Amino acid sequence: MTHYEVLGVPASASPADVRRAYLRVARVAHPDFHTDADAATRSGAEERMRQVNKAWVVLGDGERRRDYDRVLAEGEREERLSERRNRPAGAPSPEFVPYVDDDTDYAALLDDAGPGNGAGVPRVVQLAPPVLLGIAVFALSAGLVSSFGPLLAIGVVCLVLSALSFILTPALAVMRSLESDRD
Repeated sequence: MTHYEVLGVPASASPADVRRAYLRVARVAHPDFHTDADAATRSGAEERMRQVNKAWVVLGDGERRRDYDRVLAEGEREERLSERRNRPAGAPSPEFVPYVDDDTDYAALLDDAGPGNGAGVPRVVQLAPPVLLGIAVFALSAGLVSSFGPLLAIGVVCLVLSALSFILTPALAVMRSLESDRD
C-alpha cells in the first residue's frame, strides 16, 4: 500500500490536498478516539495512525515526496525509501511534527495593529499579567522576609492586579477579534 493510498489521495494531489487528507484521516484514526474500545480496536487504531504518520512524514515534505515518487516510478519497493533518506546510519526516525504549509502570516498576528485574532491588543497589555505576577511574587517574598508592611501591601496589590489582568486580557482579545470579524 502506497503512502498516497494510506491518505486516500491521488499521486497528483497538491500539498494542500495532502495536508487536508492527512488531517481528515488522522482525526478518524487517532488512538485517542478509541479509548473506550477493546484492546484489538485500540491496537488497530495505533497501527493505522503509525501508517498515517509515516505517510505524512514523506508526503508532507517536498523533497521526500519527490524521492518517494521517483521510487514509485522506478517500481521499487516502499521500504527502499527509508534507505535513501538523508540521515546518519543508526539515527532514530524523526519524531512526528505536523507540517503546516499555509499562507498565514504569523508575524502579522503578533503585531499590535493586525486584524482579528486578538492581534489588536497592545503588547504592553499582553505582557501585563506575567509582569505583575513576577512583581507580586518578588514583593511578597521580600516583604515576608523583611517583615516590611508597605512591601507586603505592594505585593498584594500587584497580585490582585495580576489576577484581574489574567482574566481581562483574553476577554479584551476576544472582544477585539469579534469587532474585527463584524467589520
